[in-house]
Amino acid sequence: MATGRADAGPEATRLAEEQAALRRVATLVARESSEAVVFRGVTEEAAGILDTEAVGMLRFESDGTATLVAQSRTPWDPPPLGTRLTLEGENILALVLRTGQIARFDDWADATGAVAAMARGLGIRSSVAAPIIVEGRLWGAMIAVTSRSEPLPAATESRIGDFTELVATAVANAEARGALSALVNEQEALRRVATLVAEGATPARLFARVAREVAGLLGAHVYSAVLRYEPDDTATVVGVWDRERPDGFRVGARLPIDGSGVTATVHREKRPVRADDYSATRGAIADLAHVHGITSAVGCPILVQSHVWGAMVVAHYEPEPFPAETEQRVSQFTELMATAIVNTAARAEVERLAEEQAALRRVATLVAQGKTPTQVFDAVVAEMARLLGAAQVALMRVESPREITIVAARGFSDLQTHAPEPERVRVGMRLPLDGESITTRVLRTGRSARIDRDALRGSTIASLARRLNVNVSVGAPVVIDGTIWGVMAATWIEQDVPAADAEERLDEFAALVGTAIANADSRDQLMASRARVLTAGDEARRRVARDLHDGAQQRLVHTILTLKLARRALAENPERAESLLTEALDHAEHGNAELRELAHGILPAVLTRGGLLAGVDSLVSRLDLPVNIDVTAERLPPEIEASAYFVVAEGLTNVIKHSQAAGAAVRARIDDNVLAVEIRDDGIGGADPKGHGLLGLSDRVAALGGRLTIDSHPGKGTTLMAELPRPG
Repeated sequence: MATGRADAGPEATRLAEEQAALRRVATLVARESSEAVVFRGVTEEAAGILDTEAVGMLRFESDGTATLVAQSRTPWDPPPLGTRLTLEGENILALVLRTGQIARFDDWADATGAVAAMARGLGIRSSVAAPIIVEGRLWGAMIAVTSRSEPLPAATESRIGDFTELVATAVANAEARGALSALVNEQEALRRVATLVAEGATPARLFARVAREVAGLLGAHVYSAVLRYEPDDTATVVGVWDRERPDGFRVGARLPIDGSGVTATVHREKRPVRADDYSATRGAIADLAHVHGITSAVGCPILVQSHVWGAMVVAHYEPEPFPAETEQRVSQFTELMATAIVNTAARAEVERLAEEQAALRRVATLVAQGKTPTQVFDAVVAEMARLLGAAQVALMRVESPREITIVAARGFSDLQTHAPEPERVRVGMRLPLDGESITTRVLRTGRSARIDRDALRGSTIASLARRLNVNVSVGAPVVIDGTIWGVMAATWIEQDVPAADAEERLDEFAALVGTAIANADSRDQLMASRARVLTAGDEARRRVARDLHDGAQQRLVHTILTLKLARRALAENPERAESLLTEALDHAEHGNAELRELAHGILPAVLTRGGLLAGVDSLVSRLDLPVNIDVTAERLPPEIEASAYFVVAEGLTNVIKHSQAAGAAVRARIDDNVLAVEIRDDGIGGADPKGHGLLGLSDRVAALGGRLTIDSHPGKGTTLMAELPRPG
């Protein structure tokens, strides 16, 4: 019994010391001491309890290496903390990493790899390594080593395991605290950014703040940037935070989107992207990143209404890649930025629309006030230059298929100070329509378009644009009555580019210009038409007066005089009286016929009694020309029937006088409450639409809200068409 108690004494003492050491380590863990303090305490306590010369602790990294994070006192010169060891070859740490089990090496002679080389260099003979398992994953290893010839005791494996369990608890607690702290910090950062969004902060301020917040959350050696994708396949830096390299990427820098870098891949694939080894990436941005020493990066798209507006990119200057959850964390900020961008865009759109509507109202007011086209043109180009931010705006009128004239311009004078006078852009300047330019493209397609400097070629306008350093041009057609009257063009110089909706906005002003020109033309035509109507009325009254005076009136005078002579002759010479009565009757009959003819020229009685068909039949019956008639028998309002009759009469008169036609056709049908009248002949064509008779008809038709058109190509006959709407 005494012997047993003697043998049990040292073992009990060892167990008591070991339990005391474990309690001290557990106390450090319970106090939530820092990882460094816990790791140092564990290695010192383990070295004191285990029959070994030194104990070390290593953390396995994602790149297949192990980092020395703690070590006890050693009899040799130890490697410094933070030393990274590659785990290739056959050695004790590689075995733990591969199997996740406790391993022992009592002979390092056959071991290989960097770990084996260091062990042999330190003279280590025997070692035991135990895995540190944190929440089911292999976090690292604790290794006990000795340079003595005898191997470590057999119980070392089980005893070192007690310490690794405490280390695992400490790591799990520290990670939990770190995760909680990171979550709190992240939520605070998101709250600060969300507050800026709610306050309507400017995009520049918001982007700068987001870049700073994200970089602060992800580490001390992190670069972060917000980039906006541009239509020309470039990216503009709109926000950046880089404490390490203040001379790196700057706000406003514009870089090509190409190659395999994070920015280009996000733009192409529209999803979060990471590059843990940035040295393998290529492209303009990637090349700059290599110069600045960036080793890894993560990029997340900024999605605005399902469209990739830009990207948030974070990059490391350290060898280790970003944690796995980095994409998710960055995406939370991109969602806030997307909201801010939408809000800002909405506010800007409201302001833009208000400004644009105000500008349109100002121009429309000028149009409504009947200002001259020149005044309207000048106002339009001034408003467009201001609203679009264009360097120059010009309005050009088509003179012929080969030439245009500048009728209004804004912004050119500042850019051509040194240009010779004949080459200066000015109002009244005529330019040929040759080669490829915004003007020729709009005229060719009949719709708005844009063109950049690379597409300008082979034209006088293109040469002028290059001389003025034009970068992009946008143009819209000015259309009047379905025909292109001219082109409105806006240009941006150097690196400036127009907004995506520049064509649409230009179209609105081009439509106003078309209205102004049409109104001015309509006013001119109305005044001319009124003058012609007055003149025609005066001429008609003079003609009736002349015809009455020279014809029927003279006949009536002769009749009266002859009757007076006959009355006097009844008493003196009855035979003479009979002759005079016969003469008076003849004058009366001729006068009546002339009055009938005069009345027929004003409005035929057959038209009044029988309608348009009867009037046309009567008219055609008196002509020496074959005419095919297809005229509706339906009665129409008197003014419609009269106007249609005079259109047919004037048309057939022109056929007989000028066309040399062998035949003609008259067609009049009602379609959709509109009387369509058509007079067609097979003559020589070439009729003048501005002839006196046709102008009079046009005025008559226009007075009823209708339209008169003529198609008369030389050698192909003539077709006169009138559309007369029937009153509802």
